[in-house]
Amino acid sequence: MYSISPAWRVRLRTAFQVRDLLLQTFVIHPALLFFVLFLLLSHHAGSCGEMLLRQAENLVRNAPDGQVWDCRTPTAEGGTTRQELSLPPHAMTPDNIRATSAPAVAPCVNVVVRREDWVSGMNSVLLSLYLCGVIFSVIASLAIRGIRRRAQRGNS
Repeated sequence: MYSISPAWRVRLRTAFQVRDLLLQTFVIHPALLFFVLFLLLSHHAGSCGEMLLRQAENLVRNAPDGQVWDCRTPTAEGGTTRQELSLPPHAMTPDNIRATSAPAVAPCVNVVVRREDWVSGMNSVLLSLYLCGVIFSVIASLAIRGIRRRAQRGNS
């Protein structure tokens, strides 16, 4: 039977730890994040497959070739509304404050966009989510490593 020297054991253990850290950081944790987000999004939509098919059908139904439907909110020009500026200080009752400070919900307007533009926008959203998952994984791994080191120093 072959035996490995203690120096090589330390090197192999370090290589395995680095491999595990990279696998967890770049693959496992972001995949779990996407899975949990998918489950949360499809929670009230019935079955997951039905939700995916419905969303895909809504994208392409009655759209011209090479284009898809996208939900866009119209942008408001000008910033502050006149109603907020026209109220004098003595007229500020709780009802008026709620009425003026509540954000107006803009309706979603379906517009036709090029398929390539929609794909590139969705790719950038997914890349941002992936990078958030990687950053969260790195922070969690460093925190766990610090807790383990502190516990090992306490036991020594």
